[in-house]
Amino acid sequence: MTQVWQMAAGEKCRDYRNLFLEHDVMFMGPGRYGNYNDFTEDYKKVHQVHSFVKNVKKEDIVLLRFGYRVEAIGLVADDNYLWNDTFDDVFGWDLQHTRRVIWHLVEELRQIQKKEDEELFAKRKQIPTFTAVKDSAILDRVKHLFKHCKTRPLKAMPAELPKPLKLDALGEKLFAKGLPNEAVDKVILAIQRQRRLANWYEEHGENSERPTEHEAVAHMILPLLLALGWSEQLLAVEWHKIDLAAFWDTPTTKENCCLLFEAKRLGHGLQNIFKQATHYVETCELNECKKIVLTDGIRLYMYQKQTDGKWKDEAVGYLNIKSIRTNHIAPKGTNAVDTIIALTPAGINRELA
Repeated sequence: MTQVWQMAAGEKCRDYRNLFLEHDVMFMGPGRYGNYNDFTEDYKKVHQVHSFVKNVKKEDIVLLRFGYRVEAIGLVADDNYLWNDTFDDVFGWDLQHTRRVIWHLVEELRQIQKKEDEELFAKRKQIPTFTAVKDSAILDRVKHLFKHCKTRPLKAMPAELPKPLKLDALGEKLFAKGLPNEAVDKVILAIQRQRRLANWYEEHGENSERPTEHEAVAHMILPLLLALGWSEQLLAVEWHKIDLAAFWDTPTTKENCCLLFEAKRLGHGLQNIFKQATHYVETCELNECKKIVLTDGIRLYMYQKQTDGKWKDEAVGYLNIKSIRTNHIAPKGTNAVDTIIALTPAGINRELA
């Protein structure tokens, strides 16, 4: 019998579905140690990675799961496992373990799962990221579709990303964009401190439940904004329940608010909190607010208001303090250097592509 697997394409705060479907791929992590075959000892405790690497075979069937729904059915294209560094930062996760899968039947599955109580995995409380599917209650509903999973030419994989910038190269690029020498030095120092603190939090913070989102704002975001030229007078913490608000000018009233930050704990997914931030803009009547930034202290996603007054649904800027790049796979095409410049007081009016 054909082996059937289920593969999670993230969760509400980290959604990988489009990447899976656009590139005929499935990926998982952690991948930070390197190629599984070179670092088997490091991955021994991660049994799902072992199964993903060693047990998947050509022409196996994969159910692409998001939450409790199955979004597509795929045919494994070949026997090859690859560690692909292009996926080292996908909405904050390192997901370099990859397999090529030919995805099919998106619309057919939507018809099968019209309602929430018809979702294929609805009765499962905890579902591994990747595992074999043996439950007949699931398989019986979709196995008639397996015969429609045919081979075809694979869609192209994403282009290789540029390497992360070293801090001296980042300084040169910021200077070339017009940031003064003094500000460049301050920004580089702020980033060095953020990195050092982030490493400390990752090693020691969990046991003491640190950092909270307020601490991430105070210790990681505020120092960066001050380095970029903002003054304390124009940065309000916990203003009208907004984690951090920035203003054109004093008085710091709603008419002068031009930028707000919505923060979460370090490592928290951020994709699904954009609506919460736009709700603050609407309810507080922040009509002059041009940009929204979602952050966990290390990663910053920038959203921008369009000329028609509506917000772009996709982030137009992204900055990962620990890995600063001029292009990213997610959000696609974002440039961290441009994002830093857009966070300066002068850059708030500047539109990002």
